[in-house]
Amino acid sequence: MSRLLGVGFLGAGLVTQAIHLPVLAGIADRFHVVSVMDIDAGVAERVAARCGAAFTTEADAIIENPNIDVVVVCSPDAMHAAQVVAACQSGKLAVLCEKPLAVSHTEAMQISAAAAASGTNVLVGAMHVYDPAYRAAHRAWLEQGDEAVFTQSSIFLPVNDFFTPQASEPASPPPLPTSGEGRSDAVMLRGAVLGLAIHNLPLLRHFHPRLGDVASVHFIRPFGYAIVVGDEVQTLELLGYMGGTWPPNWALRVVGRNCQLRVMFPPSFVLAGSSRAELATAESTRVFEFGTNGYQCEWDALYEAAVGNAEPTVSLGEVVDDITYALDLADQVERLVGERL
Repeated sequence: MSRLLGVGFLGAGLVTQAIHLPVLAGIADRFHVVSVMDIDAGVAERVAARCGAAFTTEADAIIENPNIDVVVVCSPDAMHAAQVVAACQSGKLAVLCEKPLAVSHTEAMQISAAAAASGTNVLVGAMHVYDPAYRAAHRAWLEQGDEAVFTQSSIFLPVNDFFTPQASEPASPPPLPTSGEGRSDAVMLRGAVLGLAIHNLPLLRHFHPRLGDVASVHFIRPFGYAIVVGDEVQTLELLGYMGGTWPPNWALRVVGRNCQLRVMFPPSFVLAGSSRAELATAESTRVFEFGTNGYQCEWDALYEAAVGNAEPTVSLGEVVDDITYALDLADQVERLVGERL
């Protein structure tokens, strides 16, 4: 018989409403939502009512609740590290933190130390890391023993509120879009790396474990980027843009000396199954596709690790290396663009 784990949410925004709660509704034999926290009491109450949970406006009421085994951090980015550390120190079995895990290298090290000391499983809401089709295709790539020469991550999406009504009835209006007026390109680019590009950065690290130097970078208003990282051996290209009305396109392409990997991911807010991944060689093309998506597999992995049935799919060391990689890229692009101003 499955052990039932209590879940508490820090932040009741659209990620909580449109991603996590629908996933948890399908695995109610393993998780139940105990309490939902938001600084807006009305939003917290409405979201909590959907899953029969209590609500609060105080983060400590979640972190210190002995009936909560798993804390889900969906608060503003600047609060992530302190809340993850506090949840570890309170002895929670697991913490699931939305991206980015931290906004500085110091915060990343604080989380690493706290999680190592408490034994708390720390997961990041990087759904593509857990996407079953990508993981199967990556294993097949490794079996080929190939080396990436060119890797491209492209993320072209309408704004999030195009998708969220398809996944949930929002309990609060979506945040107003921002033009970035009054903010420098350097600051906006850092936000773009840690807010959008970060979704695929752990995957890029699989093929480019050493980040290397940023060769060129441009911020594209209202919210987009074109970044090239490379040398004479490998080139990494990151393209992103949000705000169009065309169909979404979220893809990863890896070109090796003997293989080519293509992955097409579904939008984040729709439980539409896994990505479609294709690994092509001169002899054949293998296709990988599954009925579950990365967030569903993420919660499955969290459960197995929290109850001690399995080691974490992504170790604490990998989690810290992923955020370090992202912060290194954000530091480089911010510095490079800042020098041009």
